[in-house]
Amino acid sequence: RRAAALLRARHGGRVMVPLGMLRTHLESKLLPSLTSSDERIFEQATGTPLAALLEEVRQLPAKSLEALIFDTGKALTKHPLNRRGLAVFRSLLARRHVDRVRRERWGAHALHDAWMRHGLLTTRLRNFRPGASNFSLTAEEVELLGLASGLDAPLSSRPLAEERVWVTPAAQHVFRDSDAQYRMHIDQLMPTWKIFIFLEPVTLERGPFHYVRGSHAASLRKLRWLFERTNVSSDKRTECSPRHVARSQWCSSSPECLRRVFRAQQHDLKRHGFHATEPLTVDAGTLVLADTSGFHSRGLGPAGQRRTLMGAVQTLDR
Repeated sequence: RRAAALLRARHGGRVMVPLGMLRTHLESKLLPSLTSSDERIFEQATGTPLAALLEEVRQLPAKSLEALIFDTGKALTKHPLNRRGLAVFRSLLARRHVDRVRRERWGAHALHDAWMRHGLLTTRLRNFRPGASNFSLTAEEVELLGLASGLDAPLSSRPLAEERVWVTPAAQHVFRDSDAQYRMHIDQLMPTWKIFIFLEPVTLERGPFHYVRGSHAASLRKLRWLFERTNVSSDKRTECSPRHVARSQWCSSSPECLRRVFRAQQHDLKRHGFHATEPLTVDAGTLVLADTSGFHSRGLGPAGQRRTLMGAVQTLDR
């Protein structure tokens, strides 16, 4: 993404990356991250041999190939090759490439294996004080952002050792029954991370962040789930962030109906072989770091009630 941005900047943002450069990047930088087992689970998930899809991918015009390689994946939502598994391929390719880069740079970190296994980390922040207007992250806490991203400089062009990260209050969240974030979903067709820093204790009654551990992984069941929701014949295909429950099957007409479908989606994910959904009930001053290409949602809260966050940040793996 950075290489593409630099190239556009040199040309006033008016050109795409040349087709030859895109094809070279795909063949030399990305495809080597895939394994023979990836070929097998891709075909089992989509019904299409990976080699057959790759022949079609190599013939894509520059605009589509650039979206495949450098975009978040949302530009491919309605691409006709999704019926052959293009979106699933994008997700699998991004996962394998980012995990390889992370392993090379952060494999020795004490929490590397836990992050790779769960896609979720929580920690109490050392410098947090109740009522403080702002506070800084320690060097060890900033390192967690590098681990999550797989990068040496995830926040700017500066190395992590030179970063000074201050957390400041963010606007309060107001709960409402029509909130689309109640529907279990993934954010992108690529590894994506978010951090949340909670200023107040979060209980079950105050809508905790919900996450399914391990659901970020490119397993066979996850790829099948993704193919069902990105296949152009699916009625769920128009949603850029795929949801487990289609919009037409969701209900928020009453608190009772909302609670019913909210619980049902969690039971259904477990029935499909995923881990149970975990509500992150945490103390004030807790940092929650999550790979939001895994299943997650906002927990239910009483309509009209407020919850305060501090400095919620989102970024994408590059």
